Amino acid sequence: MPFLLMVFLVLVCLPEPDVWIEPAWTENPWLSVAATWCVVILTALPAFWLARRLRKRLECEVKARDRIVARYERTRRNHQIALVVLYLVALLALGWGWAVAHLWRGNHSILPGAELLVLAPFLIAQLLSWMAYYDAERAAHRALFESRAGAWLELDTSRTAAPPAFDSRISFLLFNLRQKVVLALLPVLLLVGLKEVQRLFPSAWEEYPKALNLLGIVAVSIVFAVLPWIVRLALGLTPLPDGPLRRRLEASARRLRFRCSNVLVWNTRNNMANAMVIGIVPWIRYVVFTDRLLEEFTPNEVEAVFGHEVGHVRHHHMLYYFSFLTASVTVLCWIVTELLGSFSGFELLGPRERQVEWLSALVSVLSMLAYILVVFGFLSRRCERQADVFGCRAVSCGSPLCRGHDDGDDLARRGQGLCPTGIQTFIQALEKVAFLNGISRDRPGFLQSWQHASIARRVEFLKRIQYDPRVERGFQRRVFLFKCVLLLLLGGALALMVVRETRAPTVEPTRDDRGADLETIS
Repeated sequence: MPFLLMVFLVLVCLPEPDVWIEPAWTENPWLSVAATWCVVILTALPAFWLARRLRKRLECEVKARDRIVARYERTRRNHQIALVVLYLVALLALGWGWAVAHLWRGNHSILPGAELLVLAPFLIAQLLSWMAYYDAERAAHRALFESRAGAWLELDTSRTAAPPAFDSRISFLLFNLRQKVVLALLPVLLLVGLKEVQRLFPSAWEEYPKALNLLGIVAVSIVFAVLPWIVRLALGLTPLPDGPLRRRLEASARRLRFRCSNVLVWNTRNNMANAMVIGIVPWIRYVVFTDRLLEEFTPNEVEAVFGHEVGHVRHHHMLYYFSFLTASVTVLCWIVTELLGSFSGFELLGPRERQVEWLSALVSVLSMLAYILVVFGFLSRRCERQADVFGCRAVSCGSPLCRGHDDGDDLARRGQGLCPTGIQTFIQALEKVAFLNGISRDRPGFLQSWQHASIARRVEFLKRIQYDPRVERGFQRRVFLFKCVLLLLLGGALALMVVRETRAPTVEPTRDDRGADLETIS
C-alpha cells in the first residue's frame, strides 16, 4: 500500500495547479474550500462509527471474532478506497485544485508549496481516520491473538500466551505517519522541488530545456542513490546489535556474495513484522528488519527472510524497477501528448489550449495509474517469487534428500541449491508474516496482494518447486524473457520518441508573418 499511495500522490502533483478546472457550480473559490473541508470531515465519521461498532461486536460475539475482524479489515480497505475517490471528487468536482491555484498566488504566479496544499485534504482525512481507527485496531489486535493463540503456540512453543502490548493513540498515529506517509512523500517532495526550481528560472528552462531536463534526471538519480540515508533518518533506523544473529547474517551475506553497509532495525513498537532492502549502491545499502520480526522469528527464519531481500539485489530488481518506471513515465506522457495534440472538441472547458492541457493531465494520470497496477503489478509479483526462491536457497543445503539441518555441518553449503528443509523454513516464515500482520492468507484483498500476491499462492508455488525442481527452472526462464521483452518495447518506444523529436520540423515565420510582425510592432 505505501508504494501505491506514493504513485497516487506523485501523479496528483504532476500537473501544474493552473490545470485544475473551475467547478461548474460556483465561481467563488472560498465556497470550494468550504465544500472540500466538509467532505474531509464527513469521510472521518464512518471510521468513528466502524470502530465503535467493532468493539461492541467483539465483546458480544466471542466465537465469531475471526469473521468479525476479517469483515472489519475489508470494510477498512473499502473506506481507504472511498477516501481516494472522495478526494478526487473534491479535487475535480468541488474545485479544490482550482481554488488552490486561484488563491495561493502572488504577483500573477503560483506561490511555493502549491502541490502540497493540493494534497492537504487527503492527508488530513488520513490522519482523522487513523485517529478514529485506533480503538478498533487495539480491539482487533487482542481478539485476533486470543482466537489464534493455540495455533500460534503450535508454531513456536517458546512463545507465551500473553498478547503483545498495543501502542498509545499518539504512538499509533506517529507510526502510521512514518510507515505510510513519510516514505510516500519523499518522491513528492523531490518532484515539488524540481517544479519550484523551474518556476524560479522560467527563462533558463525555456532557453536550455534539454540541458536542464538532463540535470533534473541526474538530480533524481543522485537522490535515488542516497535514498537509504534519507530513509534511515526518516524512520529512525538503528544498527542490529552485535551478537549471534548479526554474525550469522554477515556470514550468510558472504556466502551469497552480497554486500551492504549495515543491517538495521526498524522500531515499530511491535506493530509490524516485515523486512526490506534499500539502496542500489553496495556501500549505501541497508537490509532492514522490524523489531517484531526479530522478536517472533527463529534465527533460521530470519536468515530465510534475509535471503529473500538479498534475492532482490542479486536479481537486480531495484535497478530494473527504476529503469522500468522512468522509461514508462516518459513514454506514456509522450504518447498521451501525441494523441491529444490534435484534439479538437467542443469548447467545454474554455479555450482549446486549456482543453488539451487539462485532458492531457487527466489522461496521463489515469493511464499511468492503470499501467502501474496492471503491468508493474504483474512484474512485481514475479520478482517477489524470484526473491522467495532465493530466500529458500539461502537456508538450503542443496541436497534434495535433506531431512533437517545441523548448523555446524551444513552452514558452509547453504545458498548453493534447494532442499526441502530450506523451502519449509521459508514457507513457515511466510505463514508467520501473514499471521503477525493480520493479513488473510488466502484473500488479502487487491491492495495488499497486487504487488506481492497472496501468501497462499506464494506457498503453493514453493511447494510445487519442492516436489518438482523443473518448475523453478521454467519459471526463471519465463520471467527473464518477460523482462527482456518489456525492456525492448520500452527501449523501442524511447528510440521512436527521440527520432520524432529530432525530426520535428521547426516552424519559421513566413514573409507575411514577418511583415505582420513588423507592422504590428511599428
